[in-house]
Amino acid sequence: MWKGPREGRSNILTILDLRERNYRLAVVNGWLVWLGDTFLNPNIVLAGFAAKLGAPGALIGLLPALLQAGGMIPQAFLAPYVARFPRKIVLYRRVAALRLSGVVLMALSAFVLGPWPHLLFPGFLLGLLLNALFTGVSSLPFWEVVAKTIPQERRAALFSARNLVGGLLAFLTGFLVREVLALPLPFPLPYALLFALGALAFGTGWYLFGLTQEPEEPPKEERLDLRLPLRSPGFRRYLRVRVLLGLAGMAEPFYAVYAVRALGQREELGLYLSLYALSFTLSNLLWARLAERGSKRVLQAGALLALLAPLLALFLPPSLFGLVFLLQGAYLAAVGLATTTYLLNLAPAEERGAFIGLANTVAGVFAFATVLGGWVADGLGYRALFGLAAALYALALYAGRKLPQGG
Repeated sequence: MWKGPREGRSNILTILDLRERNYRLAVVNGWLVWLGDTFLNPNIVLAGFAAKLGAPGALIGLLPALLQAGGMIPQAFLAPYVARFPRKIVLYRRVAALRLSGVVLMALSAFVLGPWPHLLFPGFLLGLLLNALFTGVSSLPFWEVVAKTIPQERRAALFSARNLVGGLLAFLTGFLVREVLALPLPFPLPYALLFALGALAFGTGWYLFGLTQEPEEPPKEERLDLRLPLRSPGFRRYLRVRVLLGLAGMAEPFYAVYAVRALGQREELGLYLSLYALSFTLSNLLWARLAERGSKRVLQAGALLALLAPLLALFLPPSLFGLVFLLQGAYLAAVGLATTTYLLNLAPAEERGAFIGLANTVAGVFAFATVLGGWVADGLGYRALFGLAAALYALALYAGRKLPQGG
């Protein structure tokens, strides 16, 4: 007879228990953000749009890095400003409208400026940069609100719930994206529709999270000392792991490029995308349970799987190359969950803004490692790139062993 989930242990029923208001709003926000990210996928949708406009390859390659870095680099510099708000959700609401304006500008540019390509791309790029910049402003209050409103023992479940259903929605939305791009409409109208759908998904998700009931705390008028986190041995070790993982990530966009250019696997890219999405989504069930014993375990497991991916990429025959994308989905889910929850658990409440801001700013700088990866691939070849990535993942795995257990 089924007796329900055991107390204190997570399964799909407990992580999707949405009865608590703040938990529910954070989870649904994550699902809608997944949808928005699918409609504006930087590696497929935005890169394809820019390529059709004739943008140079270097600029196309920078789009994913700009989005990630723009959302992370400003955080350390904004931490003192955010600390002055008794309720961080107030700042989140204000900035959400500015973030949305960037996506709306992208959509309007594609709808209106199609006959003038020389104006279309600048309008698109301005909207992209606005969204990226204000994402960086809103990220810090988002993490502060999550840390204040979601109990520590529920945080791993929160992000697993966001990723589990959000990933499945993204998997299904991918088919809709393909159908929209196949519509018999003149360029750039199909992309304009995708940008508009992305704006709708993002706007709804950000609005719902803005309804979170956050308790007030005394504002901190003094300037946050961003050197404080560096005095913590645990934080320094954590930052070392994040840097190594960021550098190793230089190979992430190039597994698909290698499959196409070296293995001739052009038509299999859709299969690889499906394998990646399903692996990312379903592995979150395992990572959520493992995270109950500490995020360090999840981080080490993710680093180990990440180490295997570039090694397999060097030796797998074309018929089995999809295993690389199965691993990629699983380890990126593990690393994303572990680095987030470990940092939230590691940071003292009174220094949380400095910890989160400094860590994410440093990680944002290393988002540009993909540009370095492109140079290595072009100059030394894919074997050198994958070998270097494997060595860096091995160093991250070793460094992760020295992390304190408390995270």
